[in-house]
Amino acid sequence: MAFAFQGSRGLWDPDEGRYTNVALEMMDSGDYITPHRHHETKHVTKPPATYWAIAASARYFGKNEWAFRLPMALAFAVTVFLVYLLGEAFTPRRPWLPPFIYICSPVTMLTANAITTDTLLACAEAAAVVAYVKYRFLDKSVYWLDAMWALFGLAFMIKGPPGLLPLFAILIWEWRRAKIRELVRPIGFTLFLAIGLSWFAWITYHYPELLNYFWGHEVVDRVASATHDRNSQWYGGFVVYLPTLLIAALPWVGFAIWQRRKIPAHILRQNNSQFLWLWLCIPLLVFFVSKSRLPFYVLPLIVPISLLLAKSLQDVPIRKTHLAFAVLWVLALIGAKAILAYSPNDQDARQFSNEIASLLPGKPKELVFIDTKASYGAHHYLGAEIEKISIANLIGTQLPSDAEYDQDLKTELFEPEPDRYFLVPINRKEDFLKAVGHYKMEAHFLGNTKKLAVYEINSSSGENSR
Repeated sequence: MAFAFQGSRGLWDPDEGRYTNVALEMMDSGDYITPHRHHETKHVTKPPATYWAIAASARYFGKNEWAFRLPMALAFAVTVFLVYLLGEAFTPRRPWLPPFIYICSPVTMLTANAITTDTLLACAEAAAVVAYVKYRFLDKSVYWLDAMWALFGLAFMIKGPPGLLPLFAILIWEWRRAKIRELVRPIGFTLFLAIGLSWFAWITYHYPELLNYFWGHEVVDRVASATHDRNSQWYGGFVVYLPTLLIAALPWVGFAIWQRRKIPAHILRQNNSQFLWLWLCIPLLVFFVSKSRLPFYVLPLIVPISLLLAKSLQDVPIRKTHLAFAVLWVLALIGAKAILAYSPNDQDARQFSNEIASLLPGKPKELVFIDTKASYGAHHYLGAEIEKISIANLIGTQLPSDAEYDQDLKTELFEPEPDRYFLVPINRKEDFLKAVGHYKMEAHFLGNTKKLAVYEINSSSGENSR
C-alpha cells in the first residue's frame, strides 16, 4: 500500500511540482534555510521540513519520482504503526483493527502516493498523541510529556499552527479533569521551542517583513478572509470536508450500515472515547470556520476516525466473507494506484515537459511562464528554473513570499540570461508580441503545445531601448 507504483507516474502540478521544485532549488543553491520557488523569489508558505525530507531523499536515492515521494510513503507506514500503538490503548481486544482501517482508507492511500505536507503532518500529530496517551492512559512516565511537546514542535515545523490542533483537544481534555498543570514541563517546552520555532525565529530575524506575512497572510487571511481563494464560501466546509471524511471512512461506514449496528452507549460514555471525539471535533470545527479549505487538510483526522470505527466494530464476529472482502478491497486500492500511475493526466509535468522539449533547440536553463499557471514540475524533467511573470508592469509592494508573479516582463526582458524560453497562453500571444516589440526586441516562435506558444527572445537587440 505504501510503495506500489510510487515512482511510476510523473509529478502532478501544481502541488507535487511546487514542493519538488522548492526542494530542488535548495539542492541547486545549497541554501536549506530559506525556501525559494525561483532564485529571485522566496517561498515560505510552509516551514521547510517537507522540503528537507524531499531533498534528503533525492540526495540519497537520486532525483526521481520514487525518491521524491518516499518521505510520504514512509510517513504513511510509520503512521500505521503509531495507530497500532493507539489501538493497544483504545481497542485492546483488537489493536490491529484501527491500523487496518487506516490502511484501507482511500484517502490515506492517495496521500501516501502524493507529495504533500499532510501525510507528514498526520504522522507527527499521531506520534505526539501516542506520547500523550502513553502518559495519560498507560505508564504515567513524565518523559512521555517531554516527547509529546517535542513531537508537536516537529508538527509545527511541518505545517505551522495547524500542527497544534490536536494539542487543543488535549488541553480541553486536561482542563475538564483539572489536571492541565501536569502538562507544564520546562524540558518539554524547551524542546518544543527549539524544534518548532527556531526556524521561524531565524527567518524573521533575517527578513523582518516576513513576521507580518506569517501572521497576516498565512494565519489571519486563511482563517478570516477569502484571500487564498480555497472554497471560502459559507458552505465550503460541507462541500470539501464531509465528502472527504465519508470517503476516508469507507468501506467501514457502509459495513456498519449494512450490519445495522450502532455504537453501544457504554462505548460513547468511556473516557477514552470522549477524548477521541475531542481529537476529531475540535480540529474539524477549526477547519470549518477557516476560510481556506482543501480536502487533504483533514487527513490527520482519519487517525481518530479509525480508532472510533474500530471501537464500534471490535466486537463484530469476523467471518470468512469479511476476510475475503478485506482482501478484495486492498487489492482494489492497489489497483487504483496502478490506474492513477498509468492514466494520462493534464497535470502531468512529465508529459508536459516532453511536449516542451520537442520544441526547444537546446537544453533550457529557465522557462518563463507568462500570465499563466507555471508547471513547476518541469524543473525536475528539464533541469530548468521556473519563473512566472506578468505582461503588465507590477506596481506597488509585492508579497515577500507566494506573490502571484516573480516579476514583470519589462524587468525580465533586460536580464541577460541565456537558454531562456517564454511560454505564453495562446490567447495572450498578441499582447506578448506587442510588449516585446515595444522594447525593440524580437520574439522567435518555436511552436505550440495544446495551450501555450513557445518563444525565444534575442535580448541583445533591445539593449539600447531601456
